Amino acid sequence: MNRDHQTEAGGGREGRGATARRDGRVDEDATRPDVGIREVRERFGGIDLPATLVGMLTALALLVLLGGLIGAAIGVVGYQTGLEDSEAELSTASLVGGVVTLFLAFLVGGWAAARIARYDGARNGLMTGVWTILLAALLSGLAAWLGDKYDVLRNVELPQWFSQDALTTGGIISAVVAIGAMLLGGLLGGLWGERYHRRADAAIAATRPGGIRQRGRRLETR
Repeated sequence: MNRDHQTEAGGGREGRGATARRDGRVDEDATRPDVGIREVRERFGGIDLPATLVGMLTALALLVLLGGLIGAAIGVVGYQTGLEDSEAELSTASLVGGVVTLFLAFLVGGWAAARIARYDGARNGLMTGVWTILLAALLSGLAAWLGDKYDVLRNVELPQWFSQDALTTGGIISAVVAIGAMLLGGLLGGLWGERYHRRADAAIAATRPGGIRQRGRRLETR
């Protein structure tokens, strides 16, 4: 009698366990949020082409806007301080202003790319600068082939790193510094943009019960 009762009780516990599993609850070994998030990162991570292109366009738009503002500010300060006749000092100020402008523009562009891509923010932020370099090289090549009137970079006042005027020692050094600032801004912007998604993933991983399922199970949150 007792044995039958224990069997029925055991069956009841098994039945409850099966019901719990059908309801989506799993034991502790089957619920591994960290494993689930890592799988999602591996599946959806990598370079996101649309996100990086949007980041590049954002950076270029901001570069034109900030370039005009900082250029005007340098001119006003130079006029008020009597430096308009000092070409060397104005050139230095313009170089510093250009580097700062590139850094800030691609910081925002990298952030935008990372927010859209969600994962691998550093790589996607860095790619905003890489696409810009490739675009500048392509447009400079077309301008050299078709003529100066097709020089898009000059017309919109964007950096001309691959023009003949830049093929001097000073021009090459300035281009290297500018490209370094641009890539650094994109990298840091990408890390900044991914930070939000990392916090969201950490919040999901901390949820109980539910969370993100282990390998071989459907990913879901509760």
